[in-house]
Amino acid sequence: RRNLFLSQSTTSSLVHFLELPDPVASLTVTLPLRMLVVIANPTDLQPLDVEREWSTIQSALADLIERGMVIVDRLPSATLPELQSALRRHDYHVIHFVGHGDFDETVGMGHIVFADGQGQAHPLPGEVLAQLLHNERTLRLVVLNAPEGSQNNGANSFASVAQLLVQQGVPAVIAMRHSISDDAAVAFSHEFYAALADGYSVDAAVTEGRVAIATRMGNGEWGTPQLIMHAQNGMLWQVAAKVDDTVIDGASIGADLGVLAQLMQRSAVRDLVAAYRADFSAAEREIDILSNYKFLHDLLHKLQFRCYNVITQEARRFPGDDLAFDNLLNYEVTLQDIVANLQGVMEEAQFSANETLWVNDLLDAQQMLRRALDTLESEALRRVIWLMRRVLALQPSNVNHRLSSAARALRLDTIVTSLRAIRKELGEVQVAAPQLDQLDSGIHELEMLNTQLDQLVAEHDQWQDVQRILGRIEDMMVYDLTELEFSWPDLSTRVTKLCTPHKGDWVDLFLQDGEQLQKALTEQNPVRIRSYFQRYRQRAGNRFFQVDTQLKDLCTELRKVGESLSTILRLME
Repeated sequence: RRNLFLSQSTTSSLVHFLELPDPVASLTVTLPLRMLVVIANPTDLQPLDVEREWSTIQSALADLIERGMVIVDRLPSATLPELQSALRRHDYHVIHFVGHGDFDETVGMGHIVFADGQGQAHPLPGEVLAQLLHNERTLRLVVLNAPEGSQNNGANSFASVAQLLVQQGVPAVIAMRHSISDDAAVAFSHEFYAALADGYSVDAAVTEGRVAIATRMGNGEWGTPQLIMHAQNGMLWQVAAKVDDTVIDGASIGADLGVLAQLMQRSAVRDLVAAYRADFSAAEREIDILSNYKFLHDLLHKLQFRCYNVITQEARRFPGDDLAFDNLLNYEVTLQDIVANLQGVMEEAQFSANETLWVNDLLDAQQMLRRALDTLESEALRRVIWLMRRVLALQPSNVNHRLSSAARALRLDTIVTSLRAIRKELGEVQVAAPQLDQLDSGIHELEMLNTQLDQLVAEHDQWQDVQRILGRIEDMMVYDLTELEFSWPDLSTRVTKLCTPHKGDWVDLFLQDGEQLQKALTEQNPVRIRSYFQRYRQRAGNRFFQVDTQLKDLCTELRKVGESLSTILRLME
């Protein structure tokens, strides 16, 4: 009836499903998802543009990384020992392989081509890779990508490996039937991973990726990604609620408190509220300060992921590559937008001169980037990168510290007390019951927001202290394990206390790694001590990142409340 291929339908997905005896349980995860990218480029095979492939993946996932939904790690070199080391250090949800494939007709088995210690081709049989990944508890997806220029002998090379991986317990594998163009890979990866992060089933997410290729490319490449899976309903994970299932909606609070602005059309109510003008004004000012630092934080985050990271990648191919030049033109616009917004928020917030000096480095970087594009000077582009690196080395932590301090200084309990006093007196001014109920709801929600803010600030400070201790231990581990041995009892107690109020897989895995580290310390096994310490530190970093993200999200909701307070204040004038 319609000219739509089955594999492009969002209601019917084309999937190669393997019936296996053991069902795959869905994993509850707390964002961000963690991905390991493996790019193999053996020196004795047709060379791949490795940096372009890495840039392609970063471009596809840039906004997901910026939103804190995905963390992407790159394997330093695509050797089997490096892969084993990475899997010991971190728990990954996704492994994304880019490289060559091969198929051995004599034994009927596909190979993934890694590199050996000398950088030459090391064809790894699919069954060996499957055995290696068999015990990776958090791994839910493997993507086998054959980029432009890759060797992929026979349609069965990646598909054969994919079947072996699924048979050994990997819930889902996406294998490219043949080489795929960079543009198609970007279109597919962006929509596919975005859909997964939004909670789509893997088969529905693959369909989203295929549709993206079909609509943007207009060619037959949409049929290249093949999904093979063992997870029956396609749900690889369930995304956990952010903060103990409590959802704070600043717009809803603002709307409920907005009923007070409506009531202030009556002079009696306006006079009543005016008595608390100082409290409203202080709350508005404190929320503005918090919001300004949140805006600065977001802009610096954008500078990191939308400018610095990608410009650094393109610099390796500049000035000889036309695509790199075109991409840098686009990043110039992004940098101009970031600098203009930074200047705007700093002018509005009236920050001190000392707080804004670093913006001059970005203004210089902006001018230097224009010079690099005009003259094709690679040295000018190197200076752009240096200037941005200088800003990013200090300012994100400085702004984060000020943001936390502003959140700590915010006294929402004062405005809650004032609103309760106003509500009590409104009972004597003949206000309709529905309006009073709405105001009650707003006050209650604001009180919940205040409680959650206090909890998050306290937890943020404690995890930040844990990060400081772990960093000190890591620095000293270059010499010996003494710092870890003496710090561990107190550190372990602190972390256990921080984890106890929460539930979820991340808590169980964190505490299990703590037990393994304790066991390694007891047995005086230096190799295991270092391995489990790195895992432990990574888990602490992930949790700090989550709390930090939650605190910033709460600041966004607070700004919406501040808009309602501003309306009330204007009516007092």
